[in-house]
Amino acid sequence: MSAGTGAAPADLIAENAPTRAYLAATTGGAHPPLDPELPGYRRFRSWFTRPLLSRPAILDADEARRLDHDLPLLLRTLQALPDRLFGGDQESFARALGWTQPSARVALRKLSGPPVPLGRADLVRGPEGFRLVEFNTSSSLGSMEFGELCRAVLGDPGFTGFAAAHALDFHDPMPLMAATLLETAGWRAARRPTIALVDWVTSPVTVNASLFIDLLSELGFPIVVCTVKDLEFGAGGLVARGERIDVVYRTFLFKTVAEDPAADELLEPLAQAVAHGAARVFSPLNADLFGSKLCLAMLSDADAADPLTPDEREVVDRVLPWTRSMRGADATPAPGGGSLAEYARAHRGELVLKPSIGHAGRGVVAGWLTEQDAWDALVRAACAGDHVVQRRADSVAERFHAPGAAGPATATCYLHWGLFVTAAGLSGGFVKGLLDREQDIRFLGDGSHVGCVFHSAVRPTRQQ
Repeated sequence: MSAGTGAAPADLIAENAPTRAYLAATTGGAHPPLDPELPGYRRFRSWFTRPLLSRPAILDADEARRLDHDLPLLLRTLQALPDRLFGGDQESFARALGWTQPSARVALRKLSGPPVPLGRADLVRGPEGFRLVEFNTSSSLGSMEFGELCRAVLGDPGFTGFAAAHALDFHDPMPLMAATLLETAGWRAARRPTIALVDWVTSPVTVNASLFIDLLSELGFPIVVCTVKDLEFGAGGLVARGERIDVVYRTFLFKTVAEDPAADELLEPLAQAVAHGAARVFSPLNADLFGSKLCLAMLSDADAADPLTPDEREVVDRVLPWTRSMRGADATPAPGGGSLAEYARAHRGELVLKPSIGHAGRGVVAGWLTEQDAWDALVRAACAGDHVVQRRADSVAERFHAPGAAGPATATCYLHWGLFVTAAGLSGGFVKGLLDREQDIRFLGDGSHVGCVFHSAVRPTRQQ
């Protein structure tokens, strides 16, 4: 069963006022279309070669204001789960999420720390507002470089005048992340700290970090790129490739550490440096725990002893689709009677199965794109593993120009939004999607088009 093709029906197209104004201006000739061949785009395009959407996505003032409230609150609520549900016992929390490997336990004991206000919410915009489908909480977040695309678009004659006339602006994730790093590291020296971008000795994903490194360097940070095996701790502090390191920026996933039997030995120099106050780590390994989809199930599945405040519950119920753990689902009561497993089999068309631990949408299965027999088998397997089932978050579509097309924007796209959170609140983001295709929530791969995000400039980015 494959995703349908063709433009979205008219009743599923919904755009806010600034987006409609931009589409009208480009269709009517008041502004030329964007031209990604202009010199201002070269730096971004040399790093990111996938096709671009014909325009940026735009948040109106109300959407930006609400997201600036909701997303930091959701991140803080996720980070409060160990205290509220496990009496502050982080190891019990980790085991409940499926982190049972010996290396996971050792790594958490070595390199855990206080919650860090850094994350990326993955959302869709539905008929009643934005809905959260995942929250990524590691320092290994991707796509913080999209502020560079915003700069290119803002300098494009096809957008410069419109942005000025409609008071549009953007948040650049990189300097906001850097400010968060300095704040959480307690850095008070006049000089910028030397940062080591540290990967694991093996990595499941190859990432082009060239633009990230350039942007961080332009913010004044000396950068060393290395693996965890290159770190050495001694009388001279933490050293990598001959350079004294002040802050380790962790680019590897906790999942990679947990699966490596040699993690204890590999982490020891860094753990010693942190324990002696010779270096800081951004972000600590326990930051990854809060990105587990089982955490979303803990928020969604409230019982009589709801651990959330009324404000938190209001946001969770409004933003997070119904989400449940599939562990033991054949014996878990479901809405309306029967078991959760029976409910999942019967409601295939409105549900998504997701591995609790994973990234980039891998392993995610949409029921409406799966035949019943295959879905039933997946549900049975999920009952014995660490999966969640989540209600489909329906999207509304927006209009774009198809590549090379002239005239009105007739292609449609169900956008997937990646919005960053830092200590400053809502901190920019990006969008991606497939033109004229049915909504799909799986890994979009190279077929997706991407774009940057602007917002109505209702306020400067706040500090929490």
